[in-house]
Amino acid sequence: MTENYIIGNGIISDGFSFLIQNGAIEIENGIIKQIGKTDELKSKNMEFFDLQGRLVLPGLLNPHHHLYSAMATGISPIGETDNFTQILENLWWRLDKSLDEESIYYSALYGLIKSVKYGVTTIFDHHASMNYISGSLRLIEKAFKEIGVKGLLCYEISDRMGEKAIPQQLDENIAFWKDHIDDKNVHGLLGLHANFTLSNNTLSLIKNKMPPELPIHIHCGEDKADMQYCIDNGYEGPVHRLHEYGLLPPNSLLAHCIHLSPEDYDIIREIQPIIISNPESNANNNVGEMDLSKIEKYCLGTDGMTGNILGTMRSHFLRQNGEISQPLDILFQYPGNILKRFFPDSGMLEIGKTADLAVTDYIPVTGINLDNLFYHLIFGVEGQRMYMTISAGKILYKDGKIQTIDEQDIIAKVKKAAQRLHKKYYE
Repeated sequence: MTENYIIGNGIISDGFSFLIQNGAIEIENGIIKQIGKTDELKSKNMEFFDLQGRLVLPGLLNPHHHLYSAMATGISPIGETDNFTQILENLWWRLDKSLDEESIYYSALYGLIKSVKYGVTTIFDHHASMNYISGSLRLIEKAFKEIGVKGLLCYEISDRMGEKAIPQQLDENIAFWKDHIDDKNVHGLLGLHANFTLSNNTLSLIKNKMPPELPIHIHCGEDKADMQYCIDNGYEGPVHRLHEYGLLPPNSLLAHCIHLSPEDYDIIREIQPIIISNPESNANNNVGEMDLSKIEKYCLGTDGMTGNILGTMRSHFLRQNGEISQPLDILFQYPGNILKRFFPDSGMLEIGKTADLAVTDYIPVTGINLDNLFYHLIFGVEGQRMYMTISAGKILYKDGKIQTIDEQDIIAKVKKAAQRLHKKYYE
């Protein structure tokens, strides 16, 4: 595998502060060594990849994914799906209870393959497999390391298997987090499903056992049922309830944030957790949309719907009728700052940082600059697959092929695992 090389004859941009026409990037031992003009760097005696005018961006972050859903296509709900709770009970919770060692691993592997093809180099995964808890995060980690992307992993704690199952779920999170504090590519978080599936007793137990510096990753105010549950328990809303239990340490991730109270918004402004909107999932589940006038900073996740972040932004843009403030910050600057919190050497397309890059398969034929870059992404790239995806200098995807594994062999195994998973789901 090539370790030292140059990609050039491209349009290089970090997405918000610079754009270089006919640019090039020198990569050495996984690090960005130089960024400049192609003519200046091409003269070096190094392998050169000619991008032929393609647009080069930082590797993309998906801060809220469910890789366990990767083999769910074609599964039908068992029961009514007239509201959000029924969708969970009759589809997703039934699916996650069907997962076993094989399907957890191949779901992760297949989901990562699909994500890499769209330029994603880091994924924050929110996992659930209620009948296979202990060791589940290790299986997912194995897939991350085989493909070659970075990850932030957690197990989704929930009362839906009874409170007696909570200690095992909690231990899976804490043990994985402790074991990966010094890992450069995979870390742990504390995963929580949502307020409305976590009793007061469970939150107390979590608070008593949780290391105070361990951030959480939770669905927060996704549906009105989450808000109503908190009100019924004497709280102003889902953020307020978590805050009262001391479960919002720095760098915590709150996904969705649709059904919130004034008190919730005040707490968000005060402690500034990481907010993740999931527009395609919200539309699919008919739960509403985040109030962009009340959330100052947020990034985009996919909530298991897809591995395609630029495609998700296109959907977000269209659903908001084009009224999005600072869209490049949502795509690049804010995710980059988030990444640096967990992976200090990553996050930005700049000299000295880890070479995580997404080379689009788009060659602009009209003028491109920072002022119109976003529109080239929405109406030029159009959420299509990348030409090349690079993680820590390693070329993971190029010319339509995954480079780190035998994709054809893996897909054959994924198909068999999916067949067994679907059979188990319907039993």
